[in-house]
Amino acid sequence: MDRKLTIMYFSPTDTTKKIVYAIAKGMGDDYVETVNLTDPQARSLNYSFQRDEIIIVGIPVYGGRIPGFLTPVLEKIKGEGTQAIFVAVYGNRAYEDALLELKNTLEENGFVGIAAGAFIGEHSYTKKLAAGRPDVQDIETAERFGREISEKIKGKITGNVTIKGDFPYKERKPAVPMAPDTSESCIQCGICAKYCPMEAISFSDAKKTDPSKCIRCSSCVKRCPQKAKAFHHEAFNKITEWLIENYSQVRCEPEWFI
Repeated sequence: MDRKLTIMYFSPTDTTKKIVYAIAKGMGDDYVETVNLTDPQARSLNYSFQRDEIIIVGIPVYGGRIPGFLTPVLEKIKGEGTQAIFVAVYGNRAYEDALLELKNTLEENGFVGIAAGAFIGEHSYTKKLAAGRPDVQDIETAERFGREISEKIKGKITGNVTIKGDFPYKERKPAVPMAPDTSESCIQCGICAKYCPMEAISFSDAKKTDPSKCIRCSSCVKRCPQKAKAFHHEAFNKITEWLIENYSQVRCEPEWFI
């Protein structure tokens, strides 16, 4: 591919990151730039793209929608007829309206959707849903998707992109403020604070997390080398039990639209 490709993603536990990089590899990634929206500083900037560029935008699915705090960030990204690939990653339950919402949001900003895909990553709440995913099979599928996108760009595949989802979108339910508890095994290494996408964890005391900022992405839980962090909130436990009971027995597979 001889055009500049930008990979833009929000990925607290690296699942979305792995998928968008695999897609880019399949497309041919000789000229790639990366924008990591997991970094709060990156989300504060404005971005614009030209007609001769291509962009892959990847987001996790939160309750069947784009994460609410990302909407104003995405609305600031501007294109000028820029070709775009939309990617949603979900935890083996359903992606519902998230992919359509991502497409509509960016197309309203001057992007032209040429492909979209929904992939699976280990659920942020529990390893009992999609454990270890994206796995080797998922990565190979993402690369194949990238190759098909490349063929479309070359004009060998034609047609508009029709994506699953409903409008009006699924109603957002208000989130119960909560934060993970930290056990005495915490060694104050600061890894959790460094990788918290919402800057909710104190750098001076890693045991302190602001519940009003926490988005339950579980970056801190999954990255802690001491396994010192975990959610014990009643509402969190009820949701997790419901997810395991209803969605842990089936392996969802990627879907794409091109």
